[in-house]
Amino acid sequence: MGELTKALDFSLSGKEILGRHEVYVLKGTPRAGYIPPNRYAKALTGMQGTLWIDAANFHWVKAEADVVRPVWIEGFIARIEPGTHFELEQTPIATGVWVPSHFVVEAKAKVLLLFPHYEQDDITYFSYHKPGITPAETDDVK
Repeated sequence: MGELTKALDFSLSGKEILGRHEVYVLKGTPRAGYIPPNRYAKALTGMQGTLWIDAANFHWVKAEADVVRPVWIEGFIARIEPGTHFELEQTPIATGVWVPSHFVVEAKAKVLLLFPHYEQDDITYFSYHKPGITPAETDDVK
């Protein structure tokens, strides 16, 4: 996530309500001259994205990114294809404590330009507990 803000140039697109948050919507386009620090961040060079930032505390609530042009990783071994999509959402569980709540990935790639690879995950995180309280203690907490 930290590399997303380095790899893309963002501009304010508007303001909206996302769940129970009033958010600023920022659109991101590939930043010229961005040099990825590792092979995972290299995919960001072919992406554009959107960030939803909480208007009250400026914490990011949701991030989405789409591959818009093919990106080679691992030399010429694999290529991430357009149509690859990522989403990550966060939710606050205590003042200043935000945790992942939803992650979606739809990855399209080709290996050695011959073998298509497709992967899809949709993960929802839940049952977080307040910091400092063990799960067994939550039955006593109102």
